Amino acid sequence: MAMAQHHGTPGGCLGITERPVTMIFKRCILAMLVMGWAAAEKPAIVGGDRFLFLDASFIESSQNATLTVNPPAFDALVLIADKPWEKGGITSYGNVFFDPNAHEYRLYYVPINLDAPPGFCLALATSKDGRNWEKPNLGAVEWNGTKENNIVLLEQREGTVIIDPKASSEHRYAFLSSHPELKTRLFTSPDGIHFTMKEILISPLHSDSQISSFWDADSQKYFHYPRVVSNGLRATGCVETNTMDQPWPETIPVVMARDEHDPPGLDLYTNACQKYALARNAYLGFPTPYYHYNEPADRAYLNAPTLAKGGKTNDGTIETQLATSCDGETWTRHRTPYIPLGKYDGLDIKVAMMIPGIAYEKDWLYQYFMGYTFTHGDTQVRKGNGGRDLGGVFRVRQRIDGFMSLDFDYEGGTAVTKPFTFSGNRLAVNINTSASGQARVAILDKEGKEIAGYGLADAHYVNGDYLEKTVEWRDGNSDVSPLAEKPVRLHFEGRGCKIYSFQFLQ
Repeated sequence: MAMAQHHGTPGGCLGITERPVTMIFKRCILAMLVMGWAAAEKPAIVGGDRFLFLDASFIESSQNATLTVNPPAFDALVLIADKPWEKGGITSYGNVFFDPNAHEYRLYYVPINLDAPPGFCLALATSKDGRNWEKPNLGAVEWNGTKENNIVLLEQREGTVIIDPKASSEHRYAFLSSHPELKTRLFTSPDGIHFTMKEILISPLHSDSQISSFWDADSQKYFHYPRVVSNGLRATGCVETNTMDQPWPETIPVVMARDEHDPPGLDLYTNACQKYALARNAYLGFPTPYYHYNEPADRAYLNAPTLAKGGKTNDGTIETQLATSCDGETWTRHRTPYIPLGKYDGLDIKVAMMIPGIAYEKDWLYQYFMGYTFTHGDTQVRKGNGGRDLGGVFRVRQRIDGFMSLDFDYEGGTAVTKPFTFSGNRLAVNINTSASGQARVAILDKEGKEIAGYGLADAHYVNGDYLEKTVEWRDGNSDVSPLAEKPVRLHFEGRGCKIYSFQFLQ
C-alpha cells in the first residue's frame, strides 16, 4: 500500500518528532494501549467510535489499495480588505467557529494598515450561515480616533480565539497570543469582543507566528501548537496544559518539522492543528510549508522580481498540507498539497494558509484559508488601498470525514484491518463508488478467517455515494450484534471506490 512519508515509532501514532527516545517510547506505548493494541497484538477497542482512514496504522495488509489525501473543493471568496484599518490587506492568521452563545459563526482575522500604528489588529466578522459575513460595528476598541470598527484587540495577532469550557463566564473566551515584547500571554473576555490581558507570563517564547490552541474533551487537556525552531528552520511545537493560564515548560517538543523528504530551504510556517469534532481519535493539522527563494542561494534569482519592487529577501511561496494524528502529539505529515497554489475566484494565489476551525454542516464541512496574490516578501503591495486584488479569506468545501480515503484500484483491490472489538448492531461505511465502482465488506475473526454468514460471498455489493451506508450480507442481514465485543477484523474488497470511514452503530 502506498502511504505518506513519515517518521516516528510504529503503531498508532506516526510522525516527525524530536522528543527524547524515552518519551517517544512512553507516548507511543500509551497511544497503542488507548487504541487497544501493543506488541502482543491485543485487539483495538473501537467500540462505537467513528474510524477515519487517516494513516496506515490500522491496516494489517492490502493489495492495490492506497491512502489518498483529498483536497477540498473551492467554494467562495468570503472576506476582503475593504475597511480603512484594512488598507494593507488581511494576514494569514485567524480562526473560525460556531458560537452557541451568540448563535452565529465567528471569524477572527488580522487586518493590516501600515500607515496607522500599531499596524495590525485582531478583528471580528460574523455570519449566520458561514458564507455571508458581516463586519459589525463593535464599539470596543479605538482606532485612529474612533470606535466605529470591528476591532477587538490592537497589536495582537499570533493566537487562536476559543471558547473555554472550564472558565467562568467573565473569562469564557480565551486568546493565547504571542508578541515580540510581551511574549506569550493570555487574553480573556466575557463576550469574545472585550478582551483583557492576564498578568501571568505563559511563556518567554515569541512564536512569531500563529499559536493554534484548543480544548480536547476526550483527554481533558488543552493543546497548544506554537512555532518553534528546529535545525535553524521554522517548525511546530506542542504544549499540553490543564488550564489556559498554566505556564508552559521551558523546553517545547517539536512535533512537525522539515525532513529529508522535503526540498532544501523549506520550513513549516503555521499549523492550524485542531481536534476533529466527529471522531474521538482524530486530530487534524494543516501545516504550511514555506518554499524560500533565497535558501539555498542557487535559486536566489526567484527573489529578483520581489526585490526589484522594493520587497524583502525573506521571500517565497506557501501552500497548505494535511497532517494527521491519533493523539495530538505524534503526527504524520502528508505531502500532497491540501490547498495548492493556483486560481481561486479568478485570483492567482501565491500564499495559501489554512486557519484553525471547521464549520460543521449536515452534509459538508467548510474550512477557511487566507490567500495572497503576492509572495511572502512582496511587502510593497501592503502599502496600497486593500481590496479584492490582494486576496482575502476563502472558503472551501470538504466531504464529511473526507480528508483522506482508502482508495481501491479500478481493477480491484483489498485491505484487511488489524483485530479490534466493537459495540453496536450494524456497520456503516462512508463510501463513494461512483457509477462504475463497487465494494463489499466481510467480517473476519481474530485469526483472519471469514465468519459464517459475514464472508465476501455473503456480502451485498455497495454501489453509489453514501455518507452512511449500512453494510448488508445474505438476505439483507445487517445485524452484527452477535459479534459485538469479540475480536474481529474487517476485509474490504473494492474496485474504483473510496472509503473514508466506518462506524458500528445501534
